[in-house]
Amino acid sequence: MDNQTQIQQQFIIRKLEIEDYQKEFLICLSYLTKTPELPLEKFKEIHENYPGFVYVVEDVQQKRIASTMSLVIEQNIFETKYFIENVVSHPDYRGKGFVRSLLEKIKQDVISLEKNRNEGNENVNKEISIELYCKKETKGLYEKLGFQENGFMASKYV
Repeated sequence: MDNQTQIQQQFIIRKLEIEDYQKEFLICLSYLTKTPELPLEKFKEIHENYPGFVYVVEDVQQKRIASTMSLVIEQNIFETKYFIENVVSHPDYRGKGFVRSLLEKIKQDVISLEKNRNEGNENVNKEISIELYCKKETKGLYEKLGFQENGFMASKYV
């Protein structure tokens, strides 16, 4: 399975595809944040220009997106930064370990990206950081999954 991983017979982890528009991707995402009306053409444009990857867990029997997580990749002057965003599972599918499975898939993909990016460069920082910003209510979940609090993040809405 090239870009997908089977976690149970009924579910597949893979990267977002245009066809997921019809598989209730936006409905799944709406359980995390307010999702605006998004025509298919705009969805395609966002998908093509996304600065990273969006991963989904698909319920292949129901043809429905059960969970999703985004990996944003940002290149700064010295390093590539990896950020996890938009972590959500549809309420019908919570408690099945999908967040853990998605994080593991992303971790393996980031390791592979870094290995390919730094091939032949001996002076590379061997430690790879994946950052995730979360609400206080979900902090415990991410700590169980190996994330550690590291500093302070502030937001200003303008």
